[in-house]
Amino acid sequence: MSSGLEGDWDKLNGLLDPARMKAKLDVAAKKVGVHGASAVKRGIVSGAPGGEKFAPLSPVTIAHKGSSKPLIDKGDLVGSVTYATPDTNTVFIGVRKSAKGKDGVGLANVAAVHEFGCTVPVTPKMRAYLHHEGIHLKASTQYINIPPRPFLRPTLKDPKFREKVAEIYKAAIKEAFAP
Repeated sequence: MSSGLEGDWDKLNGLLDPARMKAKLDVAAKKVGVHGASAVKRGIVSGAPGGEKFAPLSPVTIAHKGSSKPLIDKGDLVGSVTYATPDTNTVFIGVRKSAKGKDGVGLANVAAVHEFGCTVPVTPKMRAYLHHEGIHLKASTQYINIPPRPFLRPTLKDPKFREKVAEIYKAAIKEAFAP
């Protein structure tokens, strides 16, 4: 019995081209970014990213904005969802810190509030502004609670999304080893 390795090792070494592998994986990362950003946007528009429905808006919010669709007002947030591929092994999907809405508001902060929720203390200035906007808070209201409406995590944890990512990378690796 032979303990030596058999086969065309020169051919295999020729296929193990690190530059070729990196190029294929770079393309795969970009494909994952495009797919992921699109999936997040579809989830926002459908109101159920990754199959998880958003918490409903309060009647006051619905009356104020004229719609019961969470996370969609002017389309700034959904339009700001993008991706970045800083290296072959990393894909970021979300909202850039520099993203601004049409009104100049930082959309990364808006995204974080929706993703994680928050409790906002009501200040006299806020109370006056809301009153001016036709939203009259009770004198006893000290906080406004914005429940989480995650749109990134459910999409990125969705098994269908993860299967697609694996499919993209498997195809890239197969292409890298093709003669």
